[in-house]
Amino acid sequence: MIGLRLLRNPYFGKGEWEAFFGLFGDVFSKIAAIVGVLYFAEGFPVEVVMGKILPGIGVGSLIGCFIYFCEAYFLGRKENRFDVTALPFGISSTQVFAWLFLILVPIYRQTGDANAAWQIALAACFVGGLIEIAGAFISRILVQYIPDSALLGNMAAGALIWLSFNGFVTVFQAPEIGVLPLFLIILAFKMKKPFLRGVPNTLTILLAGSALAWITGYCSVSSMKESLQFFHLYLPSVYFSDILVGLGKIGPYLSIVIPLQIANFIATMQAVQGAAIIGDAYPLKRSMVLDGITTVLSSVTGSPFPTTVYYGHMGWKKIEARSGYVLLMGCTYITCFLGLPLIILQIVPYEVIVVLLVFIGLTVASEVADNLEREYSGVIFISLFPILAQYINNIVNDVLAVAGTSVQEIGMSAFLDASVMLSSIQVLSYGAFASSLLYAVWIAYVYERNFVLAGLTGAFLSALSAIGFIHSEQLQLLPPKGGVLAAVYLAIAMICLVIGRREEHMDV
Repeated sequence: MIGLRLLRNPYFGKGEWEAFFGLFGDVFSKIAAIVGVLYFAEGFPVEVVMGKILPGIGVGSLIGCFIYFCEAYFLGRKENRFDVTALPFGISSTQVFAWLFLILVPIYRQTGDANAAWQIALAACFVGGLIEIAGAFISRILVQYIPDSALLGNMAAGALIWLSFNGFVTVFQAPEIGVLPLFLIILAFKMKKPFLRGVPNTLTILLAGSALAWITGYCSVSSMKESLQFFHLYLPSVYFSDILVGLGKIGPYLSIVIPLQIANFIATMQAVQGAAIIGDAYPLKRSMVLDGITTVLSSVTGSPFPTTVYYGHMGWKKIEARSGYVLLMGCTYITCFLGLPLIILQIVPYEVIVVLLVFIGLTVASEVADNLEREYSGVIFISLFPILAQYINNIVNDVLAVAGTSVQEIGMSAFLDASVMLSSIQVLSYGAFASSLLYAVWIAYVYERNFVLAGLTGAFLSALSAIGFIHSEQLQLLPPKGGVLAAVYLAIAMICLVIGRREEHMDV
């Protein structure tokens, strides 16, 4: 009876199905990326991908969707109205790709141990959840000292490289099936109307890509039949012991986890505040704590990928979606307990689904650029450089691994003789998300002529460099390049502080 009451019309507006397919495309594109990269590309065992990771995603996301549906339900009951739009929720876009390509895949390639890679990523997710919960209590303080332009610029940079650029390259692995959907989704964004009346554009684009895949022979009945062998029940388990093992090895990856999860909880805060601006005033601290709890719950049950509240509430509100779309989305996570994502990928290939991620990355970057004052555009560009270096460094390591060698075996001198600046790319790539954020913070303060805080940011860069948190492959006191850069950053800090003091005296 309760279920029937919840599904009555007041919770389903006329934009519900469009919102559902939009959110489904967003979420499933990430699940497809996880299965595509780990199982198909890297060869992770089925028992890790299907037996541990997907059920963990299912538990955290299913419960999270129900929680945020209930939040909308209670807000509507409190304010005596039915037009409350639920906060969109799911696994976090940038974190999925950072965890995949900066934690899971590199560890697996180095060790050949999928379980060890999963344990460390699991611990990273657990720590990330604790950071999200802490963020509910410290976010307002951080926002006072970290300029919005820096946080948004860092987020846009990560989205452009790991979602859009990486996805764009993936599309051209199978251009016969991926390029048309890619251009269609950009057309759909500018048209703001469905291609086919009554059919959401996301569904139309996925169907078009799937049709091309079957017509060209990219998909086949035989491959789909093979995938059916994985169709059975995968029950979630509890993995506290694996998290503890991973926590013992997580040190080198904290420079990825901490800045990304700070950006994550601030993005959640901004999403909740954005909802309040247009009339759906959710309790901020509770929404953020719930987000962190679902991330912790996901990690405990096997998922190494943090969850988040998505941007997009404003768009779904505009098309008159309410809370039913989140409840519908929650139901689709049941597929994670049945191995269905693998079967779906044999019907709609990853090269088609990934166009949604390209679009998401471009949308995030565009919204950031639109919301930044023109003079702050440099914040996005400087944020890009370390993350781009990280991407290039990953590509170089992958290419050398395919050739059966490594940078260490070839020797850095050989790259220098060929005028390949690999050494500088490596230095920039280590702790890229942390240095990217701090560069953005520094330049934002310079633009604001707040030289004292720019100096303090330089001092913080110096401290992190001195302990190997950035610019070094592992944590250590005064690593070779890190020690030099620590001195340089300290000099920059002192220069900024001197300029700041001089300007203060001039103003007096």
